[in-house]
Amino acid sequence: MIVTLEEFRESRYWRDNMDEAQVEEALRYAEERFYALTNRAKYGYWLEPKVEEFALDGTGTRLLRAPSPVLEVLEVQVLTETGPLPITENVRPRGHFLYRLDGVFPEGVGNVRVKAKVGDPLYARRGIPEDAKEAVRRLAFLKLLRHVRIAGEQLDEHRPPTEPPPPPTLTGDREVDGILKTYYLTPPLGYLDLRGPVEEA
Repeated sequence: MIVTLEEFRESRYWRDNMDEAQVEEALRYAEERFYALTNRAKYGYWLEPKVEEFALDGTGTRLLRAPSPVLEVLEVQVLTETGPLPITENVRPRGHFLYRLDGVFPEGVGNVRVKAKVGDPLYARRGIPEDAKEAVRRLAFLKLLRHVRIAGEQLDEHRPPTEPPPPPTLTGDREVDGILKTYYLTPPLGYLDLRGPVEEA
């Protein structure tokens, strides 16, 4: 988890009357919202590495594109008519791609099974940044206080009628919105065209 119960307990948001089960649920909710609102869940750029399994279509080349950036290959099998063929030791990760050293990935639909550790390569080495933890803590705190607004904002202060309302926020907390913007991902390979032969020159 981005923020553990112990870390939340040591933060300024902890109150003695809080129920630990509710806090853990709020932290899980806040982490899911963080990943969803920054597009990281969609592209697999987790701040903490996760183990995922996926089936890829063989291309008849040395390269396969993975849906998430691969940090470490744990297991790779090619499904053949005689059964699964393990090729883990001959496959190397290259970001979103897997490279086979001893040949090609045979063409087929879902014929390459991969188990790998995936996540954002930048934060896999550095660890989770403090501002991301702060965003998750605050989202969890807002959830616990039932003040979260996905579209719009709950206002506690009274404004004069001549003053326009502030623009709506994504989470109800402008500072959290700013943090989310810094971690937002656009499609990492959206403009990459892989058509054409991939051959060694």
